[in-house]
Amino acid sequence: MKTSTTVFVGSLTLFSAAPALAGLVYEGESGTLTFGGDVELDINAHNTQSGPIFFTDEVDSQDEYYQDGRILLDVSGERTSTTGNYARFKAQPLIKTDGDPGIDDAWFAFGSRDGLEVRIGRFEAFDLFPLGQDTVYSYSGSTSDGLYTDGQGYVYQAKEGRGRAASAGQVMLSQRSGDFYAELSTLFGDRTDLFDGAGDGGTYHGYDIDPDAKNSFIVRPVLAWSPGPWTLAAGMETNLVNDALVDERGEDISDRTGYGTRLSYAAGDWSINANLAYLDAHEEDNLTLGLNAVWRNLGVGYIHARNEIDDVKPGSNGDFELSVPGKYTVDTLYTSYRFPDVLNVENFDVYLGAYYSQIDHKEIDNLDDADRYGGRLRFKYHF
Repeated sequence: MKTSTTVFVGSLTLFSAAPALAGLVYEGESGTLTFGGDVELDINAHNTQSGPIFFTDEVDSQDEYYQDGRILLDVSGERTSTTGNYARFKAQPLIKTDGDPGIDDAWFAFGSRDGLEVRIGRFEAFDLFPLGQDTVYSYSGSTSDGLYTDGQGYVYQAKEGRGRAASAGQVMLSQRSGDFYAELSTLFGDRTDLFDGAGDGGTYHGYDIDPDAKNSFIVRPVLAWSPGPWTLAAGMETNLVNDALVDERGEDISDRTGYGTRLSYAAGDWSINANLAYLDAHEEDNLTLGLNAVWRNLGVGYIHARNEIDDVKPGSNGDFELSVPGKYTVDTLYTSYRFPDVLNVENFDVYLGAYYSQIDHKEIDNLDDADRYGGRLRFKYHF
């Protein structure tokens, strides 16, 4: 026991002193402890917008240039029994360049050799809408799935219940059997972070969101089949709690049920994803189609979202309406190129990416000012 402890402490010291080591692994008699991580630093140039865009006046936008990024530390461990059962964990603290701490994954899992696993903590469940080599992308309006902003476009990608929520808990049960994989993921607790400003002056279709929210309970089953280089997957996500979040009328705006499916191919120099997602929300429907491909180091993708808002609050917010009923579309094209092993340094890559996005509303004549575009130079190093 003393020898194992000494080796463990020595491994920690070596890891701290030499961050360029790739996958430092400590092996004990019955398990392993692995240290690693990556650096991801970005230099960005974006066109940004503020305020609602669904009105006839000029959209308030400007070009911004800035740097952001983080260093991710990965610590993972696993212990296996003589019968093949196991327990494992992962922790991924982040050190951000703006000085704020953060975390990606933090979970504990246990399972059996027949493919059954239970995972608890903070993580991302199965991806039903993979984006390929998505070095940089954004949308006319708001970001997708993580934040619904009233008066802006929304691009649903079957990820509202995928995980890594602000304070909600997660439990997932998964099973592998040959080419088949199934999981049932849950997300429970406070999900007001999905709606911009919920609890602090936020609105949905122009109606104020009631700050008194109940906890949500979202279930997300997924079934995937992966014969050879192909993957076909389908799933759904829905909130089982009625009136978890309501507006000023008492309408249940947390009543959201989404569906997603993907067909993927990965072999040789090619990786291709075709995705479809549909959301049935309160007085709103969202349909999103995506197609992306990576060939060697070049990636390109296209996303088309077609949404319809049924009802909005009569009146205005200041001099313009927050939201407008009717159909609108958001079209986004993004691309990137990877320069691998820069300076002949293994695992050090540089990415150059760009995107362009536009929005069109059937009831508004001119939304050209709402077009968004941007570029990114990314430095990525795995250690």
